[in-house]
Amino acid sequence: MSSAKGSVEGVNLVQVDGLVALKIIKHCQEEGSSSELVTGFVVGLVVGRTLEVTNCFPLPKDLGDESEDENQYQVNILRKMRSINVDYHQVGWYQSTYLGSHISKEFLENHVRYQKAIEESVVLIYDPLHTTRGNLSLRAFRLTPAILEMVSKKGDPFTPESVQQAGITHKSILVEVPVTFKNSRLMNALLCELDSKGERSKKMNFLNLSASQLLLKNIQLLMDSVDSLQQETYRLLGYEKNLAKQVQQRQLYLQKRKEENQRRVPKGMEPLPETIEAIEQELSLKPVNPPSRLESLLIGEQVESTCQQITEIVGESFEKLYLAEGLQLK
Repeated sequence: MSSAKGSVEGVNLVQVDGLVALKIIKHCQEEGSSSELVTGFVVGLVVGRTLEVTNCFPLPKDLGDESEDENQYQVNILRKMRSINVDYHQVGWYQSTYLGSHISKEFLENHVRYQKAIEESVVLIYDPLHTTRGNLSLRAFRLTPAILEMVSKKGDPFTPESVQQAGITHKSILVEVPVTFKNSRLMNALLCELDSKGERSKKMNFLNLSASQLLLKNIQLLMDSVDSLQQETYRLLGYEKNLAKQVQQRQLYLQKRKEENQRRVPKGMEPLPETIEAIEQELSLKPVNPPSRLESLLIGEQVESTCQQITEIVGESFEKLYLAEGLQLK
């Protein structure tokens, strides 16, 4: 996901407990798939400018009781966590992703709701496909103040004129907050003991040079995203064409109306109205509804995120190729 790293409203670092990362990974492995993403909630506290994520709990696919909605489920879990004297302050939520599929209007609306209710909230994005290549992908994001200000406006705030006036681009939707992981000293001691006693697998696939399948999936996703972005561009061009056509019709009609009034006034006749509203009513012009630019902004974010993924995959493949070449020469 393309975002500028930095801090938003005081939070410049997210510190995730190791057990929280394992819980998120387990939830994704048990219930997640390429077609269905998993979500959950994170709790913790803010210390200075650091957001410490100390625990999490998943959102089940089936809540069991039909009368229990998502909000009631959160309240019940937080109440139980408080009763056993553990951190119960909700500081955001998490979601899995598959080739950037989490970037959607629903994702944006959900995090807008969380960040308005909880000022320091973040969303943790876990990428299982990228993690299987040997790099844990758990990233934290927040919405920028510009987007929060836009969505607070009435009606459709993402009209072409308002987006251009506010200077909103796909790069100004999210800001990435650096993530660090922390384990307790007792946990570190346990991991060292398990590492010394555990038997290492003889099969080492770290130098596997094949990355064609993942690269092919990202290229296919990039092609689909570019096609969608092109369709949004055609919609915008159609709107501008229809709008320019109506403006031209009004100007021609207004010019004829002024010429007619110049002939009527010397004759003592009352001049005809020259207001835009009267002209539109006489011409029976229907208002041209501007298309929302939100979808194009999200698709642009998707395109840049996919390009970054392709760059990382190709870079890792070249590193392995050069390393393999060096080993062969020796």
